[in-house]
Amino acid sequence: MNRPAAPKPTEAPDWDMIYRQGTPPWETGRPAGELVRVLDEGLLRPCPTLELGCGTGADAVLLARRRFEITAVESSAMALERARYRAEREDALIRFVLDDVFRFARTAGTFDLIYDAGFYHFIRRLDLDRFLDMLWRVTRPGSYYFALAGSTEETAEGGPPQVSEAEIRNELGRLFEFVHLRPFRFESPAREEGFLGWSCLMRRPVVRR
Repeated sequence: MNRPAAPKPTEAPDWDMIYRQGTPPWETGRPAGELVRVLDEGLLRPCPTLELGCGTGADAVLLARRRFEITAVESSAMALERARYRAEREDALIRFVLDDVFRFARTAGTFDLIYDAGFYHFIRRLDLDRFLDMLWRVTRPGSYYFALAGSTEETAEGGPPQVSEAEIRNELGRLFEFVHLRPFRFESPAREEGFLGWSCLMRRPVVRR
């Protein structure tokens, strides 16, 4: 049995305060295992990439070391300071941007890949339409969108916001065609076995003439 749906938040939390209080449950200090898996499978090739909410930068560093041209946006100054230190230590070339993702997207142009490890499953509860409009602005036909989102298929306290497969197909399917939608597990210091999630790799359709 799945847990009852959590009430929708009315506003975004203070991300800096969350980082000041300790290590958030999504910060493992290493790249997401599912990101490593997708890259090792050859499903994504090096390209201009935008990461939505990079946290302390472990995934951004991995992408940079795999030759992706990465722009990583984060609204928490504390998290971004740690990300910059990590990138310097790993000798990874990354363009870090301290900004609200929506404000940044107004003038950012388009990217070949949008990487999202947890932004979608949070922001959809606040303003899905605004989020989809932002994705439309930063992608073009042929662009990929790779999202990791919490799954409703498991009952577990302290995990990420949860989304059902039907909701993902209904919401993100408005803009993208699915390359794969498969289960995986979020690693987390809060739970040894991690938390069940969805690996969503999508592509914005190319109109054929």
